[in-house]
Amino acid sequence: MNNQTQQQIPLTYEAMMAFIYENERFLTEQLAETRQFFREKTAERERERKERERERKEKERERERERKELDKRFKETEKLIKEISKSVGGMGNSNGEMAEEYFYNAFKADTSFANEKFDIINKNTKISNNELEAEYDLLLFNGKSAAIIEVKYNAKPENIKVERIISRVETFKKLMPAYKDFNIYLGVAAMAFKEGLEAELHQAGIATIRPVGKKMVKFDKDVKVF
Repeated sequence: MNNQTQQQIPLTYEAMMAFIYENERFLTEQLAETRQFFREKTAERERERKERERERKEKERERERERKELDKRFKETEKLIKEISKSVGGMGNSNGEMAEEYFYNAFKADTSFANEKFDIINKNTKISNNELEAEYDLLLFNGKSAAIIEVKYNAKPENIKVERIISRVETFKKLMPAYKDFNIYLGVAAMAFKEGLEAELHQAGIATIRPVGKKMVKFDKDVKVF
């Protein structure tokens, strides 16, 4: 162009307005799409939140139903125990023997405890050596573990002491050195427990076992190895 500066042709008014209109239309469409996207995302999150809330409430209702059912069974058991107590009067020894026989037969039928299966169930086992002597209400054995179960008809702080139960582990290992390297579990089985005692035992890592309705139930989730 013979080194002459090319002159830009100015836009006409109509062309400029068309350009502005097209830009505005494009931005309006983009804004509409963005708003739609966020509306959909918001709606999706709200649906998910409502679903989580529904599941949470359903779980709470299920837990409440289970708690009420368990309370009902506990009350039925306590009523049964009171009726039995009235019928046998003050026959404490007979009650203790009845409890031992009940839990012995129950463990024979269901040998699981602390997430293990036990092959041998012994009751009223007396063990002694030159220094020590002890009697165990129930003993459970398998190839790697042993469980010591204290049995009471009515477990209460007067006849169940956490420290004494735990101390029996050391005595057991001294009396039966072949089991000193075994996993040792502890449990208290009773037809009824004084309020608060079960929680104290669980906190110490000792399982509790009691009849609920017509079945024996083992509360051994928090049991620990001694």
